[in-house]
Amino acid sequence: MKALGVICLGVLALLGLVGCGGGTPPPPNSITLTVLDSQNVGYAAAYQVGSGSWTVFTPSSTHTYTFSLSSNSKYGVAVRCNSVVPSNPPEVHVIQATNAELANPKVTCSGPNPSTVSYTLTVDVTNVPGIASGDLVMVSGQGFQSSGSFQSSGIVTQSGTTYTASVSLNAQAGSQDLVVAVVEQPLANPVNLRATKVLRNVNVSSGGSSSYTFTSGDVLATANVSVTLPTGFTPTYGQASMFYLSNDNKGWGLVGDASGTAAANFPYRPVAGFASGDRYVVLAVAGNSSNVLERFKGSTGGSVSLTLPNPWPASSVAVTCEAHPTVSGLAYTDPNLRAYGIELEDSTLIYQTTLSKGWLGGTTTYTVPDLSSQLGYTPFAPLTTVYVSVSAVVASHPVLNLDSNDQASFTATTDISLIHAIGQYVQSGVGSISLP
Repeated sequence: MKALGVICLGVLALLGLVGCGGGTPPPPNSITLTVLDSQNVGYAAAYQVGSGSWTVFTPSSTHTYTFSLSSNSKYGVAVRCNSVVPSNPPEVHVIQATNAELANPKVTCSGPNPSTVSYTLTVDVTNVPGIASGDLVMVSGQGFQSSGSFQSSGIVTQSGTTYTASVSLNAQAGSQDLVVAVVEQPLANPVNLRATKVLRNVNVSSGGSSSYTFTSGDVLATANVSVTLPTGFTPTYGQASMFYLSNDNKGWGLVGDASGTAAANFPYRPVAGFASGDRYVVLAVAGNSSNVLERFKGSTGGSVSLTLPNPWPASSVAVTCEAHPTVSGLAYTDPNLRAYGIELEDSTLIYQTTLSKGWLGGTTTYTVPDLSSQLGYTPFAPLTTVYVSVSAVVASHPVLNLDSNDQASFTATTDISLIHAIGQYVQSGVGSISLP
């Protein structure tokens, strides 16, 4: 069951791949950067107007930083975040965009770490067809997990003709929607979810408890997800998952999942109690040693079909073997291209750059800025291996202004594709590599 828990946690971080917005709205002709550092891990920040030099911000207790663009439309902001985990490397986040695409950038160094209370939900699943002792009841909600062996889950037990599961949760207090899923054990591929249900406005309180009995009407017929690979692409792995998000933007849960060849066509279990404002989101991914293709597509239900995006053309991107490399070939072809992402990583540093289409204009070459003196980080050392990913962000709607911390950013019309070319190089200061 660990695999399902990892998947469920992952969906809440998906927007972090593309969403850079959600900060404080700026005054006219200005940019306001918001840095979220709820756990006070510490950071340094700088900004750039147009193509000018980078200037360090004076630390602010409000964690908001506003600067004027004057007659410019292009800008850059950069934040070095200390790690939440002391042994992990610092992270540098650079965003370069136009004010029309993103005027209120936000960088998260550390998110909230809210207090939780103990709460118990007892679920009667006797009326679920096929139910058996040992099956699992998973409960998902606002940032909580079970204190037992399985994350937010309880094992079904039988007493006479009655089947129940008790799920012990460590949850944030307050009213919220909870999503309950009944999962066949052992896990199959595709995963067999026997039934799913949203419980509205559950008042989670310290030491509190409640119960729910599934009815036959809660067991809805499955719908289908089909995923098509781009022509000529041969993956070595693949996975697809269907998630439900409730209209209170707190309740969410996994309602379908498959891996390998099974991910091409699999069922999901619609959620009983689905209402206006609720939505589903499919996440599909396929990859090999040099490419990763991802697509996230929203829906209000029914069967969902999607095709993964085309990979980068072979050897179309060049990356110099430097601590702050130059990347050329930023010319992924798609009418809905929104941005590019460049990620560099070794055991000492994570460096992530987001470049908007408007900021690049017609330019296809970009040099990662050396901000070590402004932000106080140590660049990749000579002869170390640096892992690199160059990504194209394609979407039917603007995405840079989405808030990666707000589940409401996922809607029924969400349609985002990420196309990654991946590789590695030795930081030698000479030569270059080609991707993918």
